[in-house]
Amino acid sequence: MQNVVTDGDYPACLLTGGLHDPRVAYWEPMKMAAEIRHQKAKNGNKKPILLKIDMAAGHFSASDRYKYLKELSFEYAFLLDAVGL
Repeated sequence: MQNVVTDGDYPACLLTGGLHDPRVAYWEPMKMAAEIRHQKAKNGNKKPILLKIDMAAGHFSASDRYKYLKELSFEYAFLLDAVGL
């Protein structure tokens, strides 16, 4: 949070978290997304800042093989969209 630059040009971001994560509380990616969105709004930057909180996962995300592949495909879809493919 302290490293968010007030006049920085941030790229499209996907911030993820898990509700049952003992290492990184779910509100930390929420606060980070809000701070970056606030700075981007002041600068007129229109690139998306997405937040995804998994309500059933912990620190290491999905332990199920198919859920892992579903989450991986979501991340790849975001990356491909961010680069314009």
